[in-house]
Amino acid sequence: MSEKSEHSLAPAQLSNDSAEYIHPTDRPDLTLPNDVKNFLKQLFLECNRKISFQLSMFPNAHEESLDLLFISHFAHMQGAIKFDSNWTLRIDAHFIGGGRHFRTWEVADIGLMVMFRKNGRITRSKLAFLQSKKLYASPLKYKPQDPHFRAGLGRLLVTEEEHCELVKTMLLKYSEKSKYKALKLKSEQEGAMSMFSSRHNITLHYLLYNPSLIPWEIKTPVEGVPTIDENKVGCRVISKPFLDTSFQDKQVNYAPSYKDIRDAFKKDFSDQESVAGWKMENFICDLFINGKEGLVDDSPNFQTMLRIMSQKTSPISSALSITFDFEE
Repeated sequence: MSEKSEHSLAPAQLSNDSAEYIHPTDRPDLTLPNDVKNFLKQLFLECNRKISFQLSMFPNAHEESLDLLFISHFAHMQGAIKFDSNWTLRIDAHFIGGGRHFRTWEVADIGLMVMFRKNGRITRSKLAFLQSKKLYASPLKYKPQDPHFRAGLGRLLVTEEEHCELVKTMLLKYSEKSKYKALKLKSEQEGAMSMFSSRHNITLHYLLYNPSLIPWEIKTPVEGVPTIDENKVGCRVISKPFLDTSFQDKQVNYAPSYKDIRDAFKKDFSDQESVAGWKMENFICDLFINGKEGLVDDSPNFQTMLRIMSQKTSPISSALSITFDFEE
């Protein structure tokens, strides 16, 4: 490898390829065998199902709690797994927590890191960022700030008025018109994300938390565990450039609906079966790990990854690291 290529940082271009159209590389140390791929996809599929069921049962769940559910799904896997194909898989999950944000804004809730090793030696690393936004059920309202400016454990202390609102009998409904109310187009946060993306030469993505089914409704307080046989909608991923381009004619602070995202995605990716974004497990396992999405860092010492991810003060809340080791 030349000196130039060893330190190249080439951001992958947004791809129209679905999982089944990803062309495998001719490098065996970067091509996951089926036993590893199937295990990993099942792991993320189950994570998707768990988060979506939680949001279906408790539509008033905070986005932060859904992020924690994502991280906790992998946090217990603190060890290496050896497969028959002579590959080893290791997953590390870390909750970074609050810290300094980029221009006072958090640009991503979850950072994804993938490292490929051959006989223990790094051959490639990749990086992706997910900014999570949940779909709001009607009549729930988006509250951008705590009116009492509570922080830390103080957030657990609610007023009598807030308590009465939380336990009041309501019918919460999801429909195609439901909106991602915290996703404000052309907002200050969007601007900070664009600047961060340009500075680090990386495409940001949105992780959209949806219920398992749409339409869906549930009475609160919940009186029994609902039965949901299939996760038809669930967690979806779209890129920020796709969102910016698709809704460039919308006004400032417009919050797109599920139907908005679905129709725009169908228009741009008409050759795919994905609805309202890529399924989380397909994006991570096929488009990111084994595909064209994400920032590629071929340097041997994680120059870009360390600069962005290593400090607690980075504008990211949680990180998931996946390491593959191919042994010849």
